[in-house]
Amino acid sequence: MMKEEILIFGAGALGLSFLGPELFQDYKLTFVDQSYKEDLLEYLNRKNRYFVNISIPGIKTIEVKDVSGLNLDKPEERKIIIEKIKEVSLIFTAVGVSNLKKLAYLLSEGIEKRCEGKDLFILCYENGKDVPGKLKGLLKERLSILPPNIKIDKAIARRMCRYERAISKPLKPVGEGISWGVIAEPFYGIPIRMSFAKSSIFYGRAFQIKEDRLFDRLWDTKIFLHNGSHAFLAYLGCLNKYTYFYELLQEDALLKLTREMLREVERALLNKYSDVIEQNGLRNYAVDVLRRILCPLFKDSIARGVGNCLSRLQPEERLILGAKFILSRGYLPLAYSLMIASAIKICKEGEKIFGNVNDILLKHCGLSEEKDGKLIKIIKENCKILEQISNSCPKEKYSLLYKLWSESRKNKIESFV
Repeated sequence: MMKEEILIFGAGALGLSFLGPELFQDYKLTFVDQSYKEDLLEYLNRKNRYFVNISIPGIKTIEVKDVSGLNLDKPEERKIIIEKIKEVSLIFTAVGVSNLKKLAYLLSEGIEKRCEGKDLFILCYENGKDVPGKLKGLLKERLSILPPNIKIDKAIARRMCRYERAISKPLKPVGEGISWGVIAEPFYGIPIRMSFAKSSIFYGRAFQIKEDRLFDRLWDTKIFLHNGSHAFLAYLGCLNKYTYFYELLQEDALLKLTREMLREVERALLNKYSDVIEQNGLRNYAVDVLRRILCPLFKDSIARGVGNCLSRLQPEERLILGAKFILSRGYLPLAYSLMIASAIKICKEGEKIFGNVNDILLKHCGLSEEKDGKLIKIIKENCKILEQISNSCPKEKYSLLYKLWSESRKNKIESFV
């Protein structure tokens, strides 16, 4: 049987390390990116393959086959991309929210040429609030009316993956003659919403069709529990100038704080999804997330976790969204908000943002004193705690942080009751 073709916009770590390995056995894959990835795109067209390192334990290298690449910055290849948008039934996007407008312009050119009634399914892998809604809005600006056969939804990427710039054995570069590689943890499956997946195009073995409410629960769990834990450890680990996540295994007080944060998220998730969630299963997932993030073999860097910290303080990103989610379920994000305070401190020290904490929370984070007064108070108190420990001995920093936070937690709970 001839394979269906899938377009993947974004030949980054997620596309190469997650989507490629999960889909190549059942589909022909075409990666689309820009000229800064020209070496990779040309390699894909010459060899029709690339390599991914999986940390399972030990390193296993897998070969992803039947792939090609297109450079949207080249006029002749841009025309081919538009023709493929006209023909294919399934597209994945992994370009980042900031690049959606440029992507929508390109997609609209192909959509305009599609036969009426021929379905196109677009799955978005960008993190953030209502990315499909944003993409639909951008397409409508170009098309006036978005045809009903163009269906857009979010997808869940539960596998952590990253670039490796300094390749040495046992790691393998993404291709011969290319200096960098990609490494991913072993985590499998592409969950998609049942109401979205009503098409024969989703025949691939990687797809996991989930009832809609269960899918929403998986999404919130991934964003607030998994991504939240990653951000929490990254921002707090950065305060003590750690390089890799696995180095935090020696910091008992920091891990205790992380577990406090996880409990806040767990309680909120159990409150919202009591009909489609099982408490012990959620706790097991939370413990497993910490194991995965702190895995020495995956060797994830604090710098990767801290990157884009300014954008992650925006109203529709995981930091503010997560704190508001916990509050919306009747709980206080006392530990969760520590990562917001840490991100503000890091951005201020790096001169990425200026002004006092109150101004940052109102203007950059989009909080309102009227609606979000409780959250603002919690974050500002955590900012004060971080300032108190800023000059402390590195060996004692997290112990002091836990002590001061615990005292503050008791006072805040009493004041909010």
